[in-house]
Amino acid sequence: MTSDYRFKHTHPTLGRIAGIKLSKDIIQFRSIPYALTAQRFARSVVRSTLPVQGKENQGYHNAVDYGPCSIQALDSFETDVRWNQLPPDAKDRYQPQSEDCLNITLTVPLEALQDTTRGIPFVVFIHGGAFVIGAGDRGYYDPLRFCETAIRAGRPLGFASINYRLGALGFMHSPEVEDLMPPNNGLYDQLNAFAWLRAFLPGFGGDPSNITAIGQSAGAASLSLHNSLPRKEPLHRRSIVLSGSSVVLVTMNPEQHHAEFLHQAAKLGIPSKGRDARDIALDLIRTPVDDIRDLKMVGALCSRSKLIPSDDWATMWHARHAPPNSWLESQIISSCTYDGSISYMIALGQKRKGLAKVFEAICRNRMKNPTALLDIYNISRDDPDPEALEKICQIVTDLGFTTAALSHAMGAQLSNVDTFMQLFDIPNPFPGLLEPGKFATHTWDIVALLGPYDHLVPAQSLKAIQQWRETIIEYCHSGNFPCDPWTSAGLSMLKESRTGLECQGKDEMAAARVNKLMQLAEAEGGEGGADMLWEEVVRFFLKTGSTRYAHEAEELLSKTV
Repeated sequence: MTSDYRFKHTHPTLGRIAGIKLSKDIIQFRSIPYALTAQRFARSVVRSTLPVQGKENQGYHNAVDYGPCSIQALDSFETDVRWNQLPPDAKDRYQPQSEDCLNITLTVPLEALQDTTRGIPFVVFIHGGAFVIGAGDRGYYDPLRFCETAIRAGRPLGFASINYRLGALGFMHSPEVEDLMPPNNGLYDQLNAFAWLRAFLPGFGGDPSNITAIGQSAGAASLSLHNSLPRKEPLHRRSIVLSGSSVVLVTMNPEQHHAEFLHQAAKLGIPSKGRDARDIALDLIRTPVDDIRDLKMVGALCSRSKLIPSDDWATMWHARHAPPNSWLESQIISSCTYDGSISYMIALGQKRKGLAKVFEAICRNRMKNPTALLDIYNISRDDPDPEALEKICQIVTDLGFTTAALSHAMGAQLSNVDTFMQLFDIPNPFPGLLEPGKFATHTWDIVALLGPYDHLVPAQSLKAIQQWRETIIEYCHSGNFPCDPWTSAGLSMLKESRTGLECQGKDEMAAARVNKLMQLAEAEGGEGGADMLWEEVVRFFLKTGSTRYAHEAEELLSKTV
């Protein structure tokens, strides 16, 4: 890269940093280290200085090149693109992986760097990926168009993308060796990124008191947790929670974490019988990182911990009783009309047979009124597998995402925090396993918002996306939103569809399918009915798609034949 593309900046405390000019108005500083760890599985600590680099950088920290993301499956980029039905060119570059992955990428308007005393608002993005894959600086999260639109609207914004530890490296834990393997490291990495931004954002022209945090999927669930866990010091002023809540993630208590710790050690050939947990942990610390990668361990949060005190945290019941912190000025809680696409993609790869029959058997075994759920979604035991799966994943959407989002909005009614509801219904236009142009799929919302593929989007949808993008930019800059805050009486919600943006209310909600689902859930189990349907019916169906649990579905089928 020639020097014409480099931008040299002197930060008042971090020193000289070389970034890259993305356009005449936008500068990007890539993969700046924000925290470090003493050893594998240790709690990270915030950096106060930048690491020393070689003479070839002429005294400037190199923030021109992308650094590594967290250790994850080598084909995770391709998996992410396929499961989220993104265009083939979404995998636009090779991304290295490393245990030393705690870095942050800043995208900043040039004018903010030229006069850092102004202090512009910033967006901080926490990526998704089920705590097992992903990175905040991948091409489909490119914020260039978002930031350029903000400048043209007279609402300049900076954008920070966080990388944090995933999988085993971010979430493996044993309560018997908590000093070596503390719980929820990936979440603490995120908190340290916010701490780093509070300390150093002013030197990049940002206002640390005017941050809007955006989380998507697992990042959204993280953000919901950070918003509701009591803390005195604010992390951000506003938040946007896109398609994610605690209920869709794996959460285990300390005893379950210890059992998983032993299970993963056994997969690596590390003996555990008669051995102290500390010796097993030390073996895991010394294990080659490629072997850790090959575990493909899903990052599971740990309850009964400082960040997640209760076992019932990952429930809609808990969300309805967990108000956000009073320092949060306002929040947007959002879901897509087919977030269940991610479950659809995973289930297709399992090559299951007789899906409608399996789901019907589960309903009949575990519900008081099983035909009610089947009727709402028009599921028949004779449905072909692709059709049955599409319908079942609509239930995944309506229960695990939309009802969960509404549960968080109900919890916010216990606080003074304005909560705006949002429903994203602009269909994903890209070819893939689902019909293009029909479904508003999981992750398409954040990709559409940031805009890296605007040139591939049909004109009508693009017009609606641009209108929505400007709406979100205004919210991130000033807190203004076009619809009223959500209340249990008004049920106000902003719906984005290919025809544009519309504020809806209780009349639309009364006619919505999800309203029938919520009424059924209450009839089945009262206030805990939604959690019962999710855990005992929907999530059980998804779980039995894996070879580890397939026998449970077979047993149910044998009882109902």
